[in-house]
Amino acid sequence: MRDLFSFPGGRRFDLLAFGDPNIDLLFKVERAPAADQKVLGRRLPPFAGGTVANVACAASLLGRPTLAYGRIAGDAEGAFLSREYERFGVVLDYVRVVHGATSPTALIIIEASGEKALVYSPMPGPTLHEETFAAALAQCRLLYAMPYDLPEFERLHQLAREAGVPLAIDIEAAMVAGRDELHRLLSMADLVFMNDSTYRTVIGAEPDAAGMAALLARGPRMLVVTRGARGAMLSARDPGQASAPRAMMQQAFPARVVDATGAGDSFNGAFLAALLEGQAAAEALRYACAAGSIAVTATGARSALPTRAQIQSLLDHA
Repeated sequence: MRDLFSFPGGRRFDLLAFGDPNIDLLFKVERAPAADQKVLGRRLPPFAGGTVANVACAASLLGRPTLAYGRIAGDAEGAFLSREYERFGVVLDYVRVVHGATSPTALIIIEASGEKALVYSPMPGPTLHEETFAAALAQCRLLYAMPYDLPEFERLHQLAREAGVPLAIDIEAAMVAGRDELHRLLSMADLVFMNDSTYRTVIGAEPDAAGMAALLARGPRMLVVTRGARGAMLSARDPGQASAPRAMMQQAFPARVVDATGAGDSFNGAFLAALLEGQAAAEALRYACAAGSIAVTATGARSALPTRAQIQSLLDHA
């Protein structure tokens, strides 16, 4: 299953990460409040975050040349987000500054268990500018995006197809009101990530091989479902073959959970990095689970993003 994706050659970058980075405002509490409740908590300093941005940083740290495409505000927060991208080696040639705007912001409430609740406020207006995006896409082997805005995502899909660039997405429950919307997104992606909470919410059942195979029939070549402390599941179909999709599972590695923020992003970035360097699907799944287990050991989405040496050490001792 090494040839599931035909990545274009001769490109400067392996990964194009499409999406706006955001400021993460973190509060630590014993337990997240329910409606009409107040709890005491501790506010932490701001962190750089954003699902796509975290994936970009994770992949870049693991040695895959990564290009960011998105927007930041023309203020101190925007400058902070730029510095954090650069700290991980992500190239910012296609990150544009929007003066007078407020940077996208996520309010994250972290419970004592390490689990989290989150409120996200995006930057208004479109991220996509077709002329500059086409120029960025021409330099990259793989596109990664979050399909929050369906019309914009449909155009991304069209441009990626025209450029011959595979498209990977992460689907969250907030993006889909039901199976029709899910099926539409599946039809436009080559590789799909989702967590088991999203799967249960939209599908109404626990993820299993049969259910994941049925989703693959809607279009993607690979579906990965992350399951937190239970590891991850993968289903993939070989192009041009009528055989049933292959399914595999990988257990998580033991970890002391401090903050689960960004663990899924670390997993996704590591999985994409592994595929781009030629690892087989089962190897990439194990590699990504190791990355996710390391990422939960510190507060903040990028505070414990692992290096290649850290992942290899964990795999060697597992």
